Amino acid sequence: MKKFILTIISIFLLSAMISMPVLAISTSDAVINIDFKNGIPEGMEIVGAELVNDDVKGQVMSFAGGPANKKNGSNSKAELPMESLAKTDFSKGISWTVWVKGTPETHGMQPIFNINLTRIGYLALLADLVVTANSDGNETKWGIERVWSDPPGPLEDEESAIGTDWNQFTVVINDEAVYLYKNAKRFDINPWAQGSFGNDGMTTVMMEQMAYATGISLGAYKCDWWKFGDFKGFISSAALYNKALSADEVKELFVASGGIYEEEPVTEAPTIPVTDPPAPPAENITETIAENIETSEAVKSDDKESSNNSLLLIIFGAVVVLCVIIIPAAIRNNKKKKAK
Repeated sequence: MKKFILTIISIFLLSAMISMPVLAISTSDAVINIDFKNGIPEGMEIVGAELVNDDVKGQVMSFAGGPANKKNGSNSKAELPMESLAKTDFSKGISWTVWVKGTPETHGMQPIFNINLTRIGYLALLADLVVTANSDGNETKWGIERVWSDPPGPLEDEESAIGTDWNQFTVVINDEAVYLYKNAKRFDINPWAQGSFGNDGMTTVMMEQMAYATGISLGAYKCDWWKFGDFKGFISSAALYNKALSADEVKELFVASGGIYEEEPVTEAPTIPVTDPPAPPAENITETIAENIETSEAVKSDDKESSNNSLLLIIFGAVVVLCVIIIPAAIRNNKKKKAK
């Protein structure tokens, strides 16, 4: 009897596991995954920022912002060096996600998420939701082809576009274009700033130049010539992937990290006025009634047959369980009793 019960429980658990949804991607697939709920990652340098408690996200990193620091490169940042990043294969694309909340003082030209390239280069998302790049920081002595895509200036009055509520932004770069998502919904515009390549071939070059990546910085560029200052606001988590995320994967990551995806409202079809058709002749009514009766009887017959089939399947299943499990178990128990 115990074996029978254990068999039934095993079948139930196996069915439950099979029916569970399997995520196509998770943060465990990220090359870099930062979640400040778990504290500060080992090796991360914190300047002008601190962990604070947020009513929505729990423990997050608060960035003080401030003007660009010409001597040390930034006043407010969370920088994570990673030598292995340069050896990572980014031929399938580059993607990153970041949960961020701005303040009324957040400026549009403040960096949010930045991949450090060479010594002072970058590939980044700004608070005005423009993706920028500068592969060698205006220095040619490194022997690297300079690729740049910076916002036009002067932009002292550039406003932030990230808002003062929590939003997740995702940047996806493949060999054709750059895509930007807000809360798993893609913008129609291409977020690249114009630069040395425009939008033609720029993404492929940047994927190749990830071979010069040295780590990531949150809230600031790793350079000493940026004049628009550092990010003032909050970041709860960020992740970098070495592939171009699909729209479904962006949605999965958003929902898995606590986001509530809002489906697009369905546009209702316009109401079309219906006019009553002319009454059919009397003989047609009689024929129609007879046809409806025949159809009703046929439906009832089909329903009855379907019900009978379901009942037969239940009986068959019970017989199988009885013959395969219960009866053999009873026979074995009986033999054991006689043997005693």
